[in-house]
Order: sequence, then structure tokens, then C-alpha cells
Amino acid sequence: MESRDLTHNYGQRWSDETDVELRKRIDARQSVGQIARDMGRTQDAIRGRAATLRLSLPSTMRPWREGVKRGPRMQRPDPSSTGEN
Repeated sequence: MESRDLTHNYGQRWSDETDVELRKRIDARQSVGQIARDMGRTQDAIRGRAATLRLSLPSTMRPWREGVKRGPRMQRPDPSSTGEN
């Protein structure tokens, strides 16, 4: 089987319907690889479209972090305000 067969949507534009499908699959916490195979896209295409849509992909490295919200980043103190030169 050619690798092209696995990415039959190569070069195709994303439609509203495929965006909805991508959102559903990400919400179901499917892996990027599984989504790519099922949708006929490359993993890079899935990651790129998710970034464009501002979707957070599930982490395979830290599955326990599901649903954890990140707070604002801490600001470093300004050296001039501490009296240091």
C-alpha cells in the first residue's frame, strides 16, 4: 500500500465538516496518529489545523494533566526595583 493511500486528503482544504470532526475526535481524546489515519491526513496536518483552530491536543506524555488549567505566568522581578545594579 502506498503511503499516499493513507493520506487521501493530502492537499485538500479543510471544510467546516472536517473541522467539526476534528474537534469531536480531540474532545474524545483520540491520539494524533489515530485521528490522522481515520481522517486521511498527516499527523502534521492534524497538529497544524488544531493549532489554527486553537485546540489543545491531548498529551500522550502527561495524560493525568487532562483538564488542568494554567494560570498566568509569574513575572520576574525587575532588577531595578530591588535596588540591585
